[in-house]
Amino acid sequence: MAIINSAHNFKPNVTRLTEYRVNLVVKYIVHCYLSMIEEGKKYDFSQKGKLQKEDYLRNGLVDDYLSKKPYKDYYKQYISDNPNVEIYFNKEENQIYQLNGINSDDYIDISVKETKLSEVLSETTEDEIKLAFECKRIKVPQDHKEYIKDIHKFANRPFATYRLPFEGQIAFIENPLYTRQTVSSEINKELQVDTKIVTVKLLENKIIHSDFDGTYHSIHKRNYGAREDFSIYHLMLNYSRVIN
Repeated sequence: MAIINSAHNFKPNVTRLTEYRVNLVVKYIVHCYLSMIEEGKKYDFSQKGKLQKEDYLRNGLVDDYLSKKPYKDYYKQYISDNPNVEIYFNKEENQIYQLNGINSDDYIDISVKETKLSEVLSETTEDEIKLAFECKRIKVPQDHKEYIKDIHKFANRPFATYRLPFEGQIAFIENPLYTRQTVSSEINKELQVDTKIVTVKLLENKIIHSDFDGTYHSIHKRNYGAREDFSIYHLMLNYSRVIN
């Protein structure tokens, strides 16, 4: 069991400001998901063509909601503290990492760029700031293990460019018998027996949007360099009513 008890040790002012802006981005993603539910949006796998199911759902979230101007305007006016902020979402954007002297591509399911977040970190790095979200479908018990694989990536891949001490994961929960609570509990069980992920804090519920209780937060350590702490924001999205 690779669980350790320690304080979250990266809390200088810049990191607090960064965390504040990351929370705003997470709140926006939740807002878009809630809009999807309210509108009764459906995604029919028979219409996905040659896309993988996960990519089909990811593309729908980004193209139909996160990147649409009316929703981005809502972010500026009602979520962000600055109406001049710009927010951008890209799919499958790559970032280079190196293991054993070999360069490899890491493809980010959803990368987020927010101009005020970039300003906060302008004196920390000259690299472009990307907040990464990885997506996974959750339908059968094995999918909880697949979800953990993205945490392995976060922990083990030393990137050539700056990586935020905050990561994101989105679970598309397709099984109507699964709840946000049961999925987060199963993921915690996997973390408790995983010897290759050093977990400082297991997934705990974190209310970021007043109308949504499916956001969780965990803390882990990188397995390279100074082995610094990093946080993960987990969004447990019930897609059992979204997919056909």
